[in-house]
Formats: sequence, C-alpha cells, structure tokens
Amino acid sequence: MDMDNNINTSFNNKVNFFKGGYFLINLSAFEVEKKILVPGHRFLPFLNPMIMPWEIKIKIKNGSVLKKITEESHLGALKPLYSLFGEENILFLLIDDKEDNSEIILENEDHSSHNLYFTAYDLSPLFENQNTKNTLMNLVLILKIDDWKKGIYTAQMKAVERNNINAGEWVSRLEKGFITALSDNKKLLMLTEVMSDAFMYGGKVLLEDPAISLEDFFEISEISSIADTILERKEDPVVIEKKTFIREKTLSLIKHFTAWFENNDEDKKTNPETVRILEKQILMTKKTLIAVLEEINNPMLTEEMINTIMEIITESENLISKIK
Repeated sequence: MDMDNNINTSFNNKVNFFKGGYFLINLSAFEVEKKILVPGHRFLPFLNPMIMPWEIKIKIKNGSVLKKITEESHLGALKPLYSLFGEENILFLLIDDKEDNSEIILENEDHSSHNLYFTAYDLSPLFENQNTKNTLMNLVLILKIDDWKKGIYTAQMKAVERNNINAGEWVSRLEKGFITALSDNKKLLMLTEVMSDAFMYGGKVLLEDPAISLEDFFEISEISSIADTILERKEDPVVIEKKTFIREKTLSLIKHFTAWFENNDEDKKTNPETVRILEKQILMTKKTLIAVLEEINNPMLTEEMINTIMEIITESENLISKIK
C-alpha cells in the first residue's frame, strides 16, 4: 500500500477531507446505562481543534438535534473518555465545560470523592428498539461528519462484527498514516494535528467505512506506544515547560486567594470597607486565573498569549503581597 507523503494538510484541506466522512464511537457501560454520549476526546481528530467537544451539534436521521444535558459523575468514570487530552488537562477541561467544577476541583485535593459536572448528549432517541444488554457487544455509535469546521454531525446506532475482516487493512493504513505524520520533523505537531494528518496520509478510504473506532485502534495497533509518542511530541518542550510553570503558579495563587476569603473575618471587623473593595478585586482576579488554566489547554496558544498570561500572574502576585 503506497502512501502519498506530499499531501497538503492545511486547515482548509482538512475541512474538505473530513466532510462527509464517518467514524465510530464505542459507548462505555456508564453511557449505555444513562443513554448518553460524553464527547470527551472521542471527536479527535474529527473536529476542528478550535471547537470544544461540548460545543458540537449532533443530529439524527429524522433531522432532530440531540439535546445537551448536564450530568455528573466521579472522575474515575470520566478519565477514560478524556485521556487523549493528557491526564494533566482533564480537570481543566471539566472546569472549562462547567464553571461549577472550579470550586470543587480547586478546593479539594482528593477529586475522586466528589462528583463533577459535564455536558453530555441525550441518546434516548437512538436507543429506541435497541436491546441495551447487547449494546456493548455488537452496537456502536456511527457519526457522519457533516461539517468538520463547525462541529456538526449526524448519528445513528450500527451493528458491527467485532472480527471484521476489513479491520486489518484499515489498521495497517492508519498506522502508516501515523508513521508519516510523526516522521515530519519540519514542525512540532499538536495532538490534534498528528491525528488529523495521519488520516489524511492514510486516505479518504479510512472515513468511508471505518472498521473499528479510534479507541480500538490504539488498543490493537502494532505501534503499541503510538498514543504516548503522540503526546510526547505534540508540543515544543520549551512551551510545555512554560505551561507547566504557569499551571503550578496559577494554582498556587488561586489557593492563596481562597485561603484569604476563608480567614479574613478579623479584617472585616476592623476595615470593612477596605475588605469589601479587596473582595471584589480578588474575585475578579480569581476568575481571570481560572480562565488562564483553561487557556493553557488552547492548542493555538502563541508566545504573545503566554507573555500576557505571565503579566496576569505578576499582577496577581502583587495583589497577594497586599493582603498578606
């Protein structure tokens, strides 16, 4: 199987490449029980990276749109559905999705003991006339990509043969696509770029009749460490180091501000007006810092944006010095 290494993998070409293609999602037992879809990382790379998973629109064949609902669960049930974003980013993605998670996550060291909120899609219409007990065995969610750029899809349930004879060729083609994408040393690719480039190098046939889900591919691929390889190479090491510093510093500042709110009763008695002004200022600063935690997950983060974030951190540290 020959592969064209000279394919133009620009953004506009990806818009056209993915349009009309199909991909599969294996529903977890948790999702089947609740008849929901947690988008998580499942739409990588079948979604414009500038659109968050909870912002997509999913239709069904009759034209109706699946409802977005807010669900809650413990972190253990959610981790497998977000893991390709990197474990260090999962909590911040959940904050970005639902602001109510910010207090739960930032004020509790043991996140496993608290339920977290997330956006899900109500799959009830697709479960009509389906035998739920057999869903995990022979049914998958198949999605047609109506608009990769805007994040619009059409979903249906599909019975599949787990030992599909076409799976071997499909896996081999996608593996070669990943090898080609990862061997491109001219640029340091982000996770979403590596994955979408791999499909483009593998060819449109990968989207015409997908044999297995991308999750299954990572489990059975002969390139057993391919997911780790992608995550290791997804960013410039210097940028990764800066993001790590920003994340640690921002979390420390938020904890300082939270502690001040919990321990300023004496100041309220002696300087109520000053404390009232400070409370407003600190609340605004805390919201800005939470936004910083969300922004560092942005795959398009530029050096200019990093410099702006560093200025925010410096201003926050100056405010900390005033309230000590």
